[in-house]
Amino acid sequence: MKTATATWTTYNNYGTVLQAYALQQELLQLGHENKILCDETIIAEQIARGKAGKKIAAPAPRERNTDQSVLHRAAHVLLSPRKAERVITARLDRGRYTRPYDASQQAIEQFKKDRMIIDQDLSPDSLDELNDRYDAFIAGSDQVWSVFDETFNPFYYLDFATKRKIAYAPSLGTDQIPEPVKGKLRGLLSSFAALSARERVSAEQLSALTGRNVEWTADPTLLRGRAGWEEDIRQMQTDERPDYLLCYFLNNQSWYFEQAKRIAKQRRLRILLIPSRWEYVSSEYVRRKSTGPLEFVSLIRHADYVLTDSYHGSIFSLLFERDFQYLQRFREDDPKSQNIRIHSLFDALDIKELIVAPDRNADIYPKIDWEHVRKTLASMREDSKRYLSDSLF
Repeated sequence: MKTATATWTTYNNYGTVLQAYALQQELLQLGHENKILCDETIIAEQIARGKAGKKIAAPAPRERNTDQSVLHRAAHVLLSPRKAERVITARLDRGRYTRPYDASQQAIEQFKKDRMIIDQDLSPDSLDELNDRYDAFIAGSDQVWSVFDETFNPFYYLDFATKRKIAYAPSLGTDQIPEPVKGKLRGLLSSFAALSARERVSAEQLSALTGRNVEWTADPTLLRGRAGWEEDIRQMQTDERPDYLLCYFLNNQSWYFEQAKRIAKQRRLRILLIPSRWEYVSSEYVRRKSTGPLEFVSLIRHADYVLTDSYHGSIFSLLFERDFQYLQRFREDDPKSQNIRIHSLFDALDIKELIVAPDRNADIYPKIDWEHVRKTLASMREDSKRYLSDSLF
């Protein structure tokens, strides 16, 4: 069967790229042809409409950073001479300091070209033509079903498709569905042959909304399992000396680094920071080499400890059974909090104590019951594979 997947492809986040790759690999393993629909023109149209006055923007929601005001950052620099020197040097020779970030972005693009099958031939004006090329369409995974005004897009709900449509583990991004969006969702989801969601609470909400069974399915990176990822990185030689604490942060908060320094000192580890944001380039801890998606996986695989505020950073830490902590990016009362995805996964694995916030658990390092984690992930993987296989026929 010729299948096409609607997910984010333009947003160069490691987790976003790896989940799309993993789902495609699973579909190929099931014997289906698959292409991922390039959303570049879809996003360009969103941005254009946003500039015209609508509340629409690129897919990644901008995150509020509560402790990184201009005054806070200035005080931090002034009180840290070494930091000040790096920042000044970075401003004078930006090319040198942005090179690791730029090279990593290029490596992500190269991974998509080399390892993923992407259909580049589509535009917002001719989406109906995709029905002539494919027998079935898959929506998901990641937060493609975001219900926020700035990210909501019917394309990711397959509104153009007249062939068989299924949802595989899309995320709503929040457990608070705005009332105006509920009516849209009922209409968009009515023609799906099979429905699922990545978070348990979202599956329950969509089931109540549609009156249908909506299954709770695992993120695609979990479908591939440890063995699959081990095979992907098998021939890669780690280029980092051992004994490192790996930091992968999507947000930029000073308490993250305070926690990293605390753990590194206690465990006698050096800090290694993946440059996921260009402003990290002046950090003394930043990895100065290109980090593509598989390098990202390998770095987690060989880390002695992982600190991350990333959902997928947590998933790979779990798959490779690395000691880690999840640093909470959003306040629980933030109306655009994305904590739902962490709570759903961590509740299922009984590891809620690994969630660290600025005001709690900073010095608690619980031991993880890896046998329980392995069994639970295996059960989630088996149920999710069954759903994916059955829903396409």
